[in-house]
Amino acid sequence: MKITMRPYRSEEDYWRMRQFLRDVMLLNDLHQHSWHVARLDYWWWFIQPDLEKMELEKSIFFWETETGEVAAILNPEGKGQAYLQTHPRYRTPELEEEMIVTAERYLKHPNRKGRQRTLVFADSKDTLRHDILKQRGYQKVERPETCETIHMFPLDIEITEVKTPSGYTIRAMGHGLELLERCYASGLGFHDDDINVARENRDDPTWYHHIQNAPLYRRDLDIVAIANDGSVASFCTVWFDDVTRTAYFEPVATVPKHQRHGLGKAVLTEGLKRLNMMGAKIATVGGYSNAANGLYFSVFGEEYDLLQPWEKLD
Repeated sequence: MKITMRPYRSEEDYWRMRQFLRDVMLLNDLHQHSWHVARLDYWWWFIQPDLEKMELEKSIFFWETETGEVAAILNPEGKGQAYLQTHPRYRTPELEEEMIVTAERYLKHPNRKGRQRTLVFADSKDTLRHDILKQRGYQKVERPETCETIHMFPLDIEITEVKTPSGYTIRAMGHGLELLERCYASGLGFHDDDINVARENRDDPTWYHHIQNAPLYRRDLDIVAIANDGSVASFCTVWFDDVTRTAYFEPVATVPKHQRHGLGKAVLTEGLKRLNMMGAKIATVGGYSNAANGLYFSVFGEEYDLLQPWEKLD
């Protein structure tokens, strides 16, 4: 069957991408060999418009059959990074290589030394993609912090109860000014207690409104740990897709001065308990650092997939 490539055209393609990712996840037995639909939403509604600001027509590419069915999608997440979303029915070495060649042509970006770089991600067990990447001159990036460990929690097992740390309340984020506290906490949690970034986040919360506009966002799954002084000490946002009955945690962080009190474990566990009540089958979260992965292993258990970057420099 003939499969042809075309660039992204319009917003309608975004909705086609969402349906495609749902279909593929079900076919892949709920493993994230392609993105979870919530990861697309988070990138589409927040990362792309507020941080990366790429030209979608030059960054996203579709491969379609003669009947118009989507066979594969190539998209970025970060300058120079390429993610291959492929339908298992149409996955062939020829299609994989064509997608990688397209990434090299359109998605490469200068690294810190000024060399053009293409970074393609592959599951650690995906030997088909590994072989093609090696043939095209890619090398696996061995630095642990560049790999994404995708932790998986099957919700048909018992969730271990976690006691709420003294001096804190675990609940869904409230209305009104608490959103500003959540924005402030994000700046501290993800930027090493940088008060300037925290203030910028709080002074203009437009970016968080963008997150709340995403199709899967639910306030009752936006979990926070509130300290006695009313500040947001820790948080995790949970995205539940009722089509695949799967969930995705993004982002997760604890404000530095509130760390080592068990708050990360508490908010994650609260999210899992709520998902269990909603009938979710599996929950996932991605970690890069030793600290993050240590937390996720302690809550989600030992089951995981590993997504590794392969690099080519021109």
